[in-house]
Amino acid sequence: MFEAETELDRYRSGRVFEYMWPVLFGEPPVQAPAEECALLHCTEEEQRAAAAPSVGSLPEGTGSMLTSLVGKRAVGQGKRKEEDAKAFQAGAGSKKGRSAFIDITNIESTKAAFPPEKENLPRHGRSAFSAPDAKATSFAQASQHLALLYQRASPASDGPDAECCTSQPGYVDIDAADSGDVLACPAYVHEIMDSLFLAELKRRPSTSYMSAVQTDINQSMRGILVDWLVEVAQEYKLVADTLFLAVSYLDRYLSLRNVPRARLQLVGITCMLLAAKYEEIYAPQIEEFCYITDNTYTRPEILAMEEEVLGALRFELTAPTPRVFLRRLVKAAVALGPADPRLEHLAAYVLELALSEYAALQWLPSQLAAGAVALARGWLGAPAWSSTLAHYARYDAPELRPVVGALHALAQRASCRASCQLPAVREKFAAPKYNCVSSLLPPASPPLLG
Repeated sequence: MFEAETELDRYRSGRVFEYMWPVLFGEPPVQAPAEECALLHCTEEEQRAAAAPSVGSLPEGTGSMLTSLVGKRAVGQGKRKEEDAKAFQAGAGSKKGRSAFIDITNIESTKAAFPPEKENLPRHGRSAFSAPDAKATSFAQASQHLALLYQRASPASDGPDAECCTSQPGYVDIDAADSGDVLACPAYVHEIMDSLFLAELKRRPSTSYMSAVQTDINQSMRGILVDWLVEVAQEYKLVADTLFLAVSYLDRYLSLRNVPRARLQLVGITCMLLAAKYEEIYAPQIEEFCYITDNTYTRPEILAMEEEVLGALRFELTAPTPRVFLRRLVKAAVALGPADPRLEHLAAYVLELALSEYAALQWLPSQLAAGAVALARGWLGAPAWSSTLAHYARYDAPELRPVVGALHALAQRASCRASCQLPAVREKFAAPKYNCVSSLLPPASPPLLG
């Protein structure tokens, strides 16, 4: 069933670590066996002749274990496809897909809780992030860099670079406890955040595309579409990152292409398809997206729109969203004291309310995430801002006052059922899964920041 692996394949794949390890960590280099080096100059037929041992030469029981694992995986996939097919044919109790623009001509334009858009917002504490020098791409220099990162991540490191993992006066080091967790990437988490802060500037949608690009749609139509996408994400149990990324694709595409109102829902569902492919383990099938739109659009139409969106975005699908920065800031907020389980859900609730607001595009994703955390902390009775949050968010308290005030006004409007015309987010966060945070009444005034 599996094609025989040659010695050359083994040398190039798994066994490469046997020769890289001494280079990374200062031991004398290990030379590859002469027979393996000779294989580098062999023909493909000669390499196949020196194939890896057969299954029969493996330890007893290994072959049956591999066969069992492969069989279980195939059976699991087959059962899932069969269940999906039955659910698709019978409806499986799913909600009837609704069109996003049923009452679009009669809807009243919502009063924006956000102040007028501002260009060239001030940035605080932006560290320069430069691309690596082309001369540093050799294997030896790259190995030295990896070894240095390993030393920084090691809790036993006592060299000059060890102080970068200790907390400095004024803020708490939230990564110190993760020094032994390789999944937390403590050695280069700061470089990752530098890259995200830079990427949010590069892949930012226009803040005025409704007036500069679009001629047939308005802010209310966009809000209805995003509210419907929230329901779609709930229907197919998609993660929150998929929803935020889909709205990011939507705004970036609308910043570049003029879209008629008859195709706006098609653009929205296509952006959701792309985001699901990027974030989900099992993305919904195209037929499911056709079904959720009451078969308003066909499979060829969605595929054609997918190609068009990818071309407009130049395949730049990695874009930071407020949800990405929220995780980092919630971690910083939890490090300040006793953790309230409602904090993350309350901040996420405020951020999803802002998704449907076109005026929220005037702020960067990191600003929205910082404002949501500050509002959630003040909402729960804790100090809204601190030096630790300012360090990791890279915003001072005065810079967040406008966004916190706008998010507070938005939360107040959402808490009033009579004035809330987009109820999907409020109904979503009313579930016990999210600690029913949407049922909490917002404070009478925004929390004080500094």
